[in-house]
Amino acid sequence: MTPKEKFFLFKQSRHFCSVPWNHIKIDTDGSVATCVNGTNYLGNITKDEIDDILSNSDLLEIKKTLREDMPSINCKECQKLENTNDYSYKFLRDLYNPMFTKSTVDYNNSNEFILNGIDLHWSSTCNLKCITCWANQSSSIAKELGIPIQHTSSDAAEKIINYIVSNQHTLKEIYMSGGEPTLIKHNLNLLKRLRKDLNFTIRINTNLSFTDTNPVIEELKKFPHVLFTISADVADEKKFNYIRRGADWNVFLRNLETLQKLHFSWRVNSVFFVATALYLTDTQEYFMRNFDINDFTINQVGMGHNELRCRNLPHSVKQYVMNKLITHKEKYHFLTGQLDNCLKEVERPIEESYVSFFEDIDNRAGTNWKTVFLELQ
Repeated sequence: MTPKEKFFLFKQSRHFCSVPWNHIKIDTDGSVATCVNGTNYLGNITKDEIDDILSNSDLLEIKKTLREDMPSINCKECQKLENTNDYSYKFLRDLYNPMFTKSTVDYNNSNEFILNGIDLHWSSTCNLKCITCWANQSSSIAKELGIPIQHTSSDAAEKIINYIVSNQHTLKEIYMSGGEPTLIKHNLNLLKRLRKDLNFTIRINTNLSFTDTNPVIEELKKFPHVLFTISADVADEKKFNYIRRGADWNVFLRNLETLQKLHFSWRVNSVFFVATALYLTDTQEYFMRNFDINDFTINQVGMGHNELRCRNLPHSVKQYVMNKLITHKEKYHFLTGQLDNCLKEVERPIEESYVSFFEDIDNRAGTNWKTVFLELQ
């Protein structure tokens, strides 16, 4: 690939995403996709060889489509989550394209793949029942609902661990999510086998709810580049504990304060939904002011919880939310894209009620949403 061709792909094309040449995601059942939002099934590590997965005909077609600067059906979730109808979505592309721009992969070759990044969602083991989550990603929710718990087998995970270890010199990022990644044994097994002197980043998405010395955390201390993405939707004890069912705000703060003394980097991830819409800007201000964290991601609620989308807020609340978002955007320009996406969501017409959802949560948890989120009544 010539420098001119590469410049066009990364700087001038509307649809190109470098992920399919550089990155794969392993899901809780062992299935493989290009990334967390990739919709095409590429194979399953429990029954397929990695080389066969990486030569999947769907993957080759995805590459061909993106290289020709055409929208791929594999990317439709990015489009949906960013509230756009013209495939001008940027969130994951803005994350991964800069990361992979120096990859030595030939983007003209649909058969080529170099492992520069991997997303490990390979177990749903989790100690919480967050109300925006679902059984596929929380073993605690699955157990409560009587649904089988998804967990990639040790044999299948070992196959991926061997693959990662043998390609660790090309890696730029390992992303560990879940479930709760600090409780997943596959992550510990992988970390123990990786070299500690290479330059890749380990990005780990955690609820910070562990109470004892955690072996995954202890192993992470040995790596030079670790980014903690911590899940916090609100900075209020009562609301936090309701949303993050099973969590304790004070434990969360204690772990954050302890780990911030080390060399780790920090990002706060919040889910934008009806119960957090009024508090998103305050939450970000809280972490800026108290923990000097200025890196934030905002996820639109998904996992089938359409009733929780902020388009369903009461009309009396919508304008107040929009005013707060606009003021916050004017103050923090680096958040403009994410906040614009939140504004687009709030502006959409109401589609359904969230009341029955909260009532179902209360029936299972013995709580009362009306005493926690007064503005939603």
